[in-house]
Amino acid sequence: MRPKVQQYAHLLLEWNRSINLTGARTLEEVEALIDDAGVLVEASWGGITRVIDIGSGGGLPAIPLAVEMPHIQFTLLEANARKCAFLEHVAGTLGLANVAVALGRAEELGHQPALREQFDRAISRAAARPEVLLELALPFVRTGGDLVAQVSPLDPLVLEPAARLLGGGLPRLEHPAGGHALVVVPKLVPTPARFPRRSGLPGRKPLS
Repeated sequence: MRPKVQQYAHLLLEWNRSINLTGARTLEEVEALIDDAGVLVEASWGGITRVIDIGSGGGLPAIPLAVEMPHIQFTLLEANARKCAFLEHVAGTLGLANVAVALGRAEELGHQPALREQFDRAISRAAARPEVLLELALPFVRTGGDLVAQVSPLDPLVLEPAARLLGGGLPRLEHPAGGHALVVVPKLVPTPARFPRRSGLPGRKPLS
């Protein structure tokens, strides 16, 4: 584990005492989460320069990836102001010039021209159910980009109708050695302007 990632693990554990950043309570548990998030490194990163992490929370998987790939710009989207303060503290403490933090809900920020369809890739770890995550994430991804998210095992074909509605292609699962499966959804055409729907609606009435 790189020194900056080890420092991040200690910061996460320290701040977790006052902010609910993760269910991990020991350094060993935090390091296990970081190792698990590291499976995203196994994805192809050729041509990727701008990435958005949806529902970044305590910074997984984006912070370890930003340390590993300093040439890529990571935007960490988080709706909780205290968690955003932690993420900004981490970026400053570790000197991660390639990390920016965006405070707000994906349902709202996904309609802002400065963010909508501006990213080569969206990533996420357990931010929402896969069918909900598609609606929250794909509007941020440019045509030709993709969504790569850690998920529990599922049949990717059940996500195809939602992916098509949002401008995505056929979802597929990848299984890196050790760790969660990755669902990968390519972005084929621009997302219709009506998506994402207003705050809370994607979770209550997922696309199908």
